[in-house]
Amino acid sequence: MELVIMIKMAITSRHLVNLAMCFTLLALSIAAKASANASQSYSAHKIKTVYVYRLANFIRWPSPQPQPLRYCVLGRNSITVTLDTFFSNSEISSPLVHMADLTAASQQCDVLYITEQKLNILQAIPQYPNLLTISDSPQFLERGGMIELRTYSSQIKPVLALTHLERSNLTVSSQLLRIAIIHERQKPDNDRGGNHE
Repeated sequence: MELVIMIKMAITSRHLVNLAMCFTLLALSIAAKASANASQSYSAHKIKTVYVYRLANFIRWPSPQPQPLRYCVLGRNSITVTLDTFFSNSEISSPLVHMADLTAASQQCDVLYITEQKLNILQAIPQYPNLLTISDSPQFLERGGMIELRTYSSQIKPVLALTHLERSNLTVSSQLLRIAIIHERQKPDNDRGGNHE
């Protein structure tokens, strides 16, 4: 329930300050729960669910930017189940759509989360125009994905493949570049800003 409230707080504004406040509140809540009772804390899939929903606010689509954004998933795991619950219990005007294949997703979606199980079947992710792809699979960026949700020392960080985003006509806001990790194999040598692998 607290996760839904925190996501709703994050929906009310598209500014980094509110995103930072939301994640700070989430981190403080997790720390407080962990100290009060070690068995009660937010699981990684719930934090990744927040990221899947919020990352789109820091991506720029070519004009006109789609409104509202159409969120889709390919496959089923704990993140897609949590997204289903969130979309069904929130005031978001567009529903979460379960897709059967990448071609259909490229025509009907703006944001596509792909499970690791589906990624293993697909082997490669093409960069379709105006389609943001996200996953938490460790092979995702090497196979053509755009944003991987990676765990470092119990923290979840977005890892960006900038060339894949550019091929889809998508740009990343400077706020996201400051907090994200840039995938080294995709990063131009002359751009050394932000965190690196």
